[in-house]
Amino acid sequence: MAATEAELLREINARLPDGVDWKEGAVTYLRELVEEGGETQEWFHLVKPFLGGPDYDPFWVDVFQFLDVVHTAKLAPGDLVIDVGCGPGWTIQWLAKLGHEVVGLDISAELLDIAERRMQTDPYPPYIGQPFRYDLRVHDIEAQPLGLGRPARLALFESTLHHFFNPVAALRNTVTDLADDGIVAVIEAAAPPEGSEWDQSNVEIMERYHTIERPYTRTQLLDMLELAGLPFVRFLRPVNGLFAQHVDGVSPLTWELTRADNSNIFVASPTAAGIERLGLEARTVDQLRTGWTPLEGPLFVEHRPDGTRFRWCGPRALLRLDGAGPHEVSLATVGLEPGQVQTVRVVAGGVVGGSVTLTAERPEATVELTGRVGQLVELQSDRVFSPCWDGGGDPRLLSFTLDEPA
Repeated sequence: MAATEAELLREINARLPDGVDWKEGAVTYLRELVEEGGETQEWFHLVKPFLGGPDYDPFWVDVFQFLDVVHTAKLAPGDLVIDVGCGPGWTIQWLAKLGHEVVGLDISAELLDIAERRMQTDPYPPYIGQPFRYDLRVHDIEAQPLGLGRPARLALFESTLHHFFNPVAALRNTVTDLADDGIVAVIEAAAPPEGSEWDQSNVEIMERYHTIERPYTRTQLLDMLELAGLPFVRFLRPVNGLFAQHVDGVSPLTWELTRADNSNIFVASPTAAGIERLGLEARTVDQLRTGWTPLEGPLFVEHRPDGTRFRWCGPRALLRLDGAGPHEVSLATVGLEPGQVQTVRVVAGGVVGGSVTLTAERPEATVELTGRVGQLVELQSDRVFSPCWDGGGDPRLLSFTLDEPA
C-alpha cells in the first residue's frame, strides 16, 4: 500500500505532462471539441449514449454497465443519487426517469448546459403531475463536499474517476454526503500496459485537450479506497446477452468472469452494511490486497461444526493471487484407505512449484502460495471420487477440500 495520500498521488500522476492546468482543461474540454469538430461534437454529447453508425459496441458497453450498476445498487423509489462528473447528463436522465432524485455535478458549466437542455426537452417524467427531480451543480468535488444535508444512497462515478488529479479527495468528499449503508459505484477501464497503443492514445489526448486520461491499476484503486474511507469493496463483472444453452455457450462467460482484467467495476462503502445490503459478502480492502480468490474448480461454501468455511474441489482448482503472499492454504481429503496416497501439486505458469501428500493417517496439509498480484495458480490432484459411487445421492466429482481465506 502507498503509505500516504501524497505518495499515491506521486505514483498515479508521475507521467502527467508538467505545467498544465488540468481543471481548466476539464472546464474547456467541450469548447475545444466543438471548435475542432463543429456541431457534430455538440450533437454527440446531446444524444449520448445513442451513438449511431456501423459500430454499436460503445452503446451496449456504456448502457449495460450503467444499468447493471443501478440494478446492483438496489435503490428504492425516490432515493437520492449523486452523479459525479455527470457531463452531458445521459445518466442523470435515466436515473431521473427511474424516479430517483439526482444531484449531478461537474466542473464544466458547458457540459452541464448540455445536460440541462437534455432534461428540458424531455416532456415525460415518470410520474404524472410531478416533474423530474434533479439538480445540476457546477462543483469541484476535489476541493470540497457538496454538503447536501440529506444522505445519498448511491454515488456514481461513471467513467469519471480517472479524470481527477486527486481521486482520493474526490472520493473522500463524496463519502461525506453518503448514507451509512450507501455505496460508491465506480465504472472504470483498467490501466493499459505502459507504451501500448491505448496508453499512447491517452497521452495524446492529455497533451491535446489538457484533460486527464490515465486509468488506474487494481492495486492503486485499493489504495485510494482505503485512503478515502471506503474500506469495504467488491469488484464485479458484467455479463450481458443471450447465450446458447450448452457448455460452449457458457464457457465464454466463465472466461469473462474469472480472467478478463480490462475493467474495474466495483461498489465500495464506508460500512460492511453497505455491501451486505446488496446481497454481497463484504470484503475489506486489506482482504482483497493480501488474499486469494477461487475462480474455477472450488464449489459452493460449506461450514464445518467448528464454524470454519471450506469448499469441495474437483481434481483441479484455479486460484488468483490478490496479494503476493505468502499465503497458507489448507487442504484436506476423506475416504483414503490405509496405504493410499493422494498428491496435490501446485502449478503456476505451467511449472510445478510444489506438492503435498495426503494419506489416511495425514488427511490434512498446508500449501504455501507466492507470486505476483493477479497470478493464476492451479492445484491439481491425482485422485477423484463421487459420493454416488458408494450409493449416495450427491453426483459431484470431488477430490479435496479447500479452506476459505480467513
